[in-house]
Amino acid sequence: MDSPLGSVTQRGATTSCLAFMFSAVTSALQPARMPIALLAVLLIAGLAPLVDLASGKSYGPRGLNAAPLSTTELELGLERARAAAARVASEEVSELETESRAEAGGTTTPALSRGDLAACVRAATERKVADRLANGAAKDDPELIRLRQRAAEAMLVIEETAPRGLATVLLHAERMAVQQASAGLLRLDFNAALGAVVAAVFTLPMTAIHQAPVVFGLALVIVLCIVTVLAGGSCRMAAVHAGRGGRLSPTEGAQYARARLLNLVSLPVLPTLLISAFALVVFVFVLLLRVPVLNVLSGALFVVPIVFALMGSILALTTIAGFPLMPAAIAVEDCDAGDAITRAAALVLARPLLWLGILAGSLVALVFGGLLVTGVVGAASSAVDGLLASFGGDAGRALSANHAADVAALFGPDRLIALMVGFWNGILDATVAAYLFTLAFDLSTRGYLVLRERIDGENPATISGYGIS
Repeated sequence: MDSPLGSVTQRGATTSCLAFMFSAVTSALQPARMPIALLAVLLIAGLAPLVDLASGKSYGPRGLNAAPLSTTELELGLERARAAAARVASEEVSELETESRAEAGGTTTPALSRGDLAACVRAATERKVADRLANGAAKDDPELIRLRQRAAEAMLVIEETAPRGLATVLLHAERMAVQQASAGLLRLDFNAALGAVVAAVFTLPMTAIHQAPVVFGLALVIVLCIVTVLAGGSCRMAAVHAGRGGRLSPTEGAQYARARLLNLVSLPVLPTLLISAFALVVFVFVLLLRVPVLNVLSGALFVVPIVFALMGSILALTTIAGFPLMPAAIAVEDCDAGDAITRAAALVLARPLLWLGILAGSLVALVFGGLLVTGVVGAASSAVDGLLASFGGDAGRALSANHAADVAALFGPDRLIALMVGFWNGILDATVAAYLFTLAFDLSTRGYLVLRERIDGENPATISGYGIS
């Protein structure tokens, strides 16, 4: 059976290679690919609060661009939130503080949480709205609209002053970097796009590791293990489709990943252990510089940690450059982790310029696919928002505004409705992220097939364990 790639090597047509890569934009839209990718997105999002809690550090609106918030800054932020809530719900805040003081023995007034302050704002708004309606005001009365706006403004202050955890600010910064890279490519500002990519891949994770070395380092390895396992199933589905023109069901992709769980988990773990061993040697020599007598020996032999540091840097850069190819190597060759790491590194080192070209083309395809899907989802969301604003009542208007503060200010049945609709909107956003996950590993699989054909002469239709008679 001929490969969809055709004879790229024989024709020497760059356009054919580009067409093969860009066809991933549509193949990644297959519904069968979505369950695995959605699971990856939801698992990563679910781990963020755990990492925030374990790191024990809080950040303000500037995120990782500023130092963690001190105790004084946290107290000032909470006081700002209380002042904003008191402007709308002074009676409710005072009553709640009186109750808290009584529960504490009457000596001090415990600070109210942001959840308590938000509940006070909703209760006060509900009371004031009910009073005006009881006095004969119409539902579209301007004063009712102003009441809801003031409540939303108070909720906005409460939200903005809330501390953010390490993983939360990192994910937000990564999203901003992706948007900057996309904008740079659209403006043909390659310096800005490259800077955003470097920030997303290197700068931001390294900053997070510096803030919480043990917690975030461990969390990063766990996330990489989860992503690699799920990427194994996604890459297998992409390899069968790109190389053989076949299709696998989500169950078949998941079963493939489960059967090779140990190999897939080992892809990030093995290089991490080796790099950690190199780093440990350097660390020991640095510590010896503080020990009398041994510091002289350490200084004389300091060429050893320098060599180990160089080896660790080369290994780290090679691993990062070849990591997208590693799950694809297992999916295509059905090999073990060591063989997959070796194959990926060999392909990258054998034709680095070709790999850089594939990476550049993949980035463009990823941005194009992301803009395409985001545009489709955005058009649908805009139509729904228009209908919500026109016919959805208070909850619909709050949801159509796309501001969390407007939704947080709702009360009663409107709040329940907004929460349910917001849940489905969140699933829609997760679907966009899942598409990007699928597209990224579809592109990595196709890149592996192209490199393998150009360097080793292997036909892309050769997929181990599938369709071979």
